[in-house]
This record gives sequence, structure tokens and C-alpha cells, in this order.
Amino acid sequence: MNPFRIVHLDTEPTWRGGERQLFWLARELKKRGHQNWVACRTGSPLADRCRAADLQVFEFAPKGEWDLRAASALRRFLREQKADILHAHTAHAVGLGAVAAWPVDCGFLATRRVDFPLRRNIFSRWKYGRLNEIVAISEKVRDVMLEHGWHGPKISVIHSGIDPADYPSPGNREDLRRAKGIRNEDLLLVNVAALVPHKDQETLIKAVELLRKDVPAIQLLILGEGHLRSRLTRLIDQLGLKQCVHLLGHRDDVLDYVAAADVFVLSSVEEGLGTSLLDAMSLGIPAVATQAGGIPEIFGDSANDVLVPSRNPSALAAALGRVIGSDDEKQRRVRWGRERLAFFTVARMANQYLDVYQRVNVRHHEKTQRHHHHA
Repeated sequence: MNPFRIVHLDTEPTWRGGERQLFWLARELKKRGHQNWVACRTGSPLADRCRAADLQVFEFAPKGEWDLRAASALRRFLREQKADILHAHTAHAVGLGAVAAWPVDCGFLATRRVDFPLRRNIFSRWKYGRLNEIVAISEKVRDVMLEHGWHGPKISVIHSGIDPADYPSPGNREDLRRAKGIRNEDLLLVNVAALVPHKDQETLIKAVELLRKDVPAIQLLILGEGHLRSRLTRLIDQLGLKQCVHLLGHRDDVLDYVAAADVFVLSSVEEGLGTSLLDAMSLGIPAVATQAGGIPEIFGDSANDVLVPSRNPSALAAALGRVIGSDDEKQRRVRWGRERLAFFTVARMANQYLDVYQRVNVRHHEKTQRHHHHA
């Protein structure tokens, strides 16, 4: 396979799961001899991390996905670099990329990371119609698109991957807790998710209220930021949980908190895949999660044994209680996690994306040749 020239496009101002996946993919492809550029917002965390990893960065400042000036700058960049592939990693990047890639001679694909339906307006149909292919990060994401009448290009499924080399060494857990101000006698739950409706921390907080009656030493740390912060703060106050539920906001040391946890918990009602669960598994932390979205695909055959229904505080509390109260159950979940990680590596993800790039490149050139022939 000849080396590809790939421009990865992400328009988000923050660093979340999608940006980390882009970063890991671009870094892995560079190791294999492919030329990568990361097109992203000026001054964004993604730009900083890519530059620190010696990845080439094209910074610009789009005002929205239909910013024609930003699209024009990106179009010039694609032409200057003679890009083979434009890979949009977010929904808003698809719109900007669709404008920029037309009529540039390069293949165009996107990764879909969420399991809720696409909008059906004319602009959404147009931008997704420009793609040569779309990649869903789970079977669930693909199924949702098909169930809601997807008539666009081919959908491939490529599960997100993790790079174990990027995870901190667990070290001495007592020292780690002491450094974070966590008492060793506390039973620590950690949730890493944006404070948005589909992550449903309300159910998690209500589950802690139920669990606290039997486990008074429980502490819940929620790491993430979002527009529901004030609502969640009010709920914590109403339930009298200010001493045991803490909203820590966005943090760069998330993995240290996960490594310090007794149990990692994800309470989502929608979830493309749930890569924060892979973080916990990689760090050897037992996880409790809901059956939402692509989460069952992470757990495989054990999903029915370990996952609970969404929006069910009592079921979530019961599952957490079983893990907290049993060392055997903790170790069983840790073993499951380690076994499942083999299916979710960056190397495996990169192999699959290279197959897609090859297919997109061939399909794009065939389409271009047909157009020239008819012209």
C-alpha cells in the first residue's frame, strides 16, 4: 500500500474522546509512514497536543460549519498538500469539509461517534451526501443511522481503539489518592463524562443516594463540564449529597482519578461506544455501566451479566453495591476488561482505517473518471 496524504479535520474547541481518537490515529499512521495533517481550531487543545507529538497542524478559526472563508482556506490547504484523503472527525467538520472538498481532487469520509439520528434537513442531506464513505464507531451507531432512513454512502464499522503506552503506571495507589486528597478509607466511584443530558449523571447521583444508606463511606467524583452543571448542583443539594458527590469539571489529569477509583461508572442513556470504559479497563479498574448505545459491544459476551438498564437508579445502585461488596466480583470484571482490550487497540483501528482510505481513494477516482468521461 502506497503512503497516503491525509488531512484530519476537527472543528471542536475542546479535548474530548473524539479528539483523542483523532490524535492517536494520526500518530499511529505517521509511525507507518503516512503523511498526516491535523486541521483544527487555532489554539485548541488538539492543536497543542498534536504539535507536541510532532504532528503537522493546520490551524484556522471557522465561525461555523458553513463558514465559506474558513472552507476556502481549507480548500487551498488541501490543494497545496495534494491530499488523497480528507477525514472529518466530527459532525460539524462534515459540513465544513463538504464545502472545502468540492471540487478538490481527494476522497472524503467522516467518522460518526454518536448514536442519535442525523438531522433530516436539506443541509444535512447535502453534506453527508458528499461523503465517499462514513465510519461508525459501533454497530449501534450504524444501526441507528439505518433505522432512521440512511440513504447515503456505505457505512463501515470501526471500533475506537486505545494506546496502552499513553496510560500512567498505576504506581502506589495510596500515594496517588493522597496526592488527590482522597482518603484511603473512602469507597471511590469515578465518572468521566460531559455534563449533558445523554450522559445522565442525574441517575448516577440518585443511585449514590440509595447506595449511601448501606455504604456511608462512598464518594463520587464526576469529571467533565457542560451546561447541566447548575442543574446537577441543585440535585446534589436537594438530596443532601454535598459531602460525597463532587463535580470536578474538566481536568487534564482524568486518568489519575480513574486509576485511584474503586469502581468506574458510566450512566449514559446514549453512547456511541464508551471509550472511557476502555480507559478504566486499561488501568485495571472494575467498571459498572448501562446498556446504552455501543457499550454492550465493549463487554461482548459478558454484557448481559454486567450491564444495567438506563435511567434506573435502583438497578445501578444494586450493581455498584455488588461490585463494592465483593472482591471476587471486582477481580472478575478486571479480568473481563483485560481480555476485551485486545479488540480495541489503536493498531487494529489504524489497520481498518487504512482499508477504508484505500477503498475511498479508489472509489473517488472511479467517480472522477466517470464524470470526465460523461463531460
